[in-house]
Amino acid sequence: MMDKLRRFMYGRYGADKLGYALIIFWLIVSIIAGAVDNFWVRMLSYLPVLWAIFRMFSKNVQARRKENAVFLKFYAPIEKWFKLQANRFRDRKTHRYYSCPSCHNTLRVPKGKGEITITCPVCKTKFDKKT
Repeated sequence: MMDKLRRFMYGRYGADKLGYALIIFWLIVSIIAGAVDNFWVRMLSYLPVLWAIFRMFSKNVQARRKENAVFLKFYAPIEKWFKLQANRFRDRKTHRYYSCPSCHNTLRVPKGKGEITITCPVCKTKFDKKT
């Protein structure tokens, strides 16, 4: 069975971040459509999942890659911000996060070291902060 599925999917695009985002968007819209209880809203809620399925089974790989690249230009900064927040929460007891005054890069330094000089690895700017 797995061999048949593997042969069927050969040359097809498969899943990517845009596909996952479309399915999550479909779930959110379908929950809202269920709360609104309107036929047309419910029918429109199926469009994102149908588009995701179409993209997964498409053999036009180049077009699907371009669509995903355009989506990632908008999605990547959002994902980066959420990962930074998760890391800050995870490291809240052991590290402090500072922003470089010149390039605004986020820097992580250990807590409890007193007054230290921080050197930005990107722009080599030095600044003093208390940890």
